[in-house]
Amino acid sequence: MARSKKQKAIDVAKKLQRKIALQQGYYDGRFKEKIIPDKKKEAKRKWARKKDRPED
Repeated sequence: MARSKKQKAIDVAKKLQRKIALQQGYYDGRFKEKIIPDKKKEAKRKWARKKDRPED
């Protein structure tokens, strides 16, 4: 199936954007969002997974 000129132009633009992003270090994790754990949720999970928890 032949690609249209418009699709080829879009592909070239995407390749260029990716190349620029690679040069700037976009995919190496520097721009990753910081994840802050929810302390209450983590405490509940630890409590629920304890082995010596008294049976209710």
